[in-house]
Amino acid sequence: MKIYLPYSKKKRYLTGIDWIIHVLNYMTLKETGAGFMSQVVFELQGKADAIKTESTLSAFIKNYPVLNGYTKRDFNLAPYWKIPTRKKEKISFETINITDSLKNGASFDDVLTSLEKGINRPFKNRKEHVAFCLITKGEKSYLAMTFDHLVFDARNAETFLDIFQEDFKGKKYDGSLNLKEPAHLSMWMEKFKAGQRVNRAFLKMADKIPPRVLPLSSGRKGFKFKILTFSKKESEAIAENAFSQAGYLMLMPYALSASVSAMHEIFAGRGDSGNYVIPVSIDTRKKEEVRRQFFFSNTSFFIFKVEAGLAARFPELLNSVKEQMYSQVKADLPGDICRASLLMRIAPPSILGSLLKIYLKGQIASFSFSYVGETAYESPYFMDNKIINMFHMPRVPVPPGIGIFFQKSKENLNVILSHLDGMLTDEESKKILSLLKSRLGVE
Repeated sequence: MKIYLPYSKKKRYLTGIDWIIHVLNYMTLKETGAGFMSQVVFELQGKADAIKTESTLSAFIKNYPVLNGYTKRDFNLAPYWKIPTRKKEKISFETINITDSLKNGASFDDVLTSLEKGINRPFKNRKEHVAFCLITKGEKSYLAMTFDHLVFDARNAETFLDIFQEDFKGKKYDGSLNLKEPAHLSMWMEKFKAGQRVNRAFLKMADKIPPRVLPLSSGRKGFKFKILTFSKKESEAIAENAFSQAGYLMLMPYALSASVSAMHEIFAGRGDSGNYVIPVSIDTRKKEEVRRQFFFSNTSFFIFKVEAGLAARFPELLNSVKEQMYSQVKADLPGDICRASLLMRIAPPSILGSLLKIYLKGQIASFSFSYVGETAYESPYFMDNKIINMFHMPRVPVPPGIGIFFQKSKENLNVILSHLDGMLTDEESKKILSLLKSRLGVE
């Protein structure tokens, strides 16, 4: 017998993955005082016009009241995104000018410190989901958009800004944006069976030896970042190394294996025991699909397990990661996670967060990883300024509170190490990136 519950076709109901993001947001907010947010940063040539930038962004964003929405429950108990009809006139926009000192001059570390303050600052209320900061330093500018993962994933944030740039140049968006989502209140047996398969996969990964995890910092702390940018030549060399060692289009498993190898040095140095469990977010949508649905989260996950003794043997580690990826694609684990997570929406994030910690004994993952891939932002300019580089600064869900992220910006490959302040020393952070660079073959 099939059971279908009524729902409104005018609402944007939250998917199971959306609800997982809400749970991660709640857990991170509780531990750190700010939620599951990220920041996309444009490094620009020249001094950007602050007044023009703020007014142009404000005029564009007021056409998207979805960015001032919040979560509610419908009569059928399914959560949905309440989109206000009233447009917000102003956006949060901060300007910072970093001046060179006569003695030492200003470095990128000064810029990074300002960017860290921005990404660690909580949103003002539950209806604010984006904020901007424009930093000028000499003949460079840095435009940062802090965004809430409740409304954007990384690729969607890039797409939104790409559409803004098109609008700035006079090319209006074609209006094919889809802001509706059904309640998914049917096909219950399929969801339960998917949940059983996901549960078996999780139990297999947690078998016998719990995952290696670094202890979280005590007290509410912000996130610290290290950013490694590879030149065009270095990026091409990494791609060639991935092709020769992992195979065609295997940059993600190659980068993940290199990250495990680098992180292993830190874990082993501290004497931590156990296997590594790494969640990896994926997005397989085509460009045209992204441009029709560039709000909320459209990702799913692989979950990789690396045996304790394998992390120091790179060829075997790489083969293990590839085999797990093939196996999870064949079994459609990412699809099962999407289907099973729809059942979780009945419980509030506070309860789900507690249950998740109990279920996994507080050891959810060793670290997070993602490879965003080719950028969705296509213009070589942001407004009137030429782009030198574009990179992301994500706050990692807590736990694990630490992650490594690979992201393409045109010809450059960026690697971002993000961790809760106090989890790593500055020397350890630098060592991870140094080891990673060596493992990728571009010393």
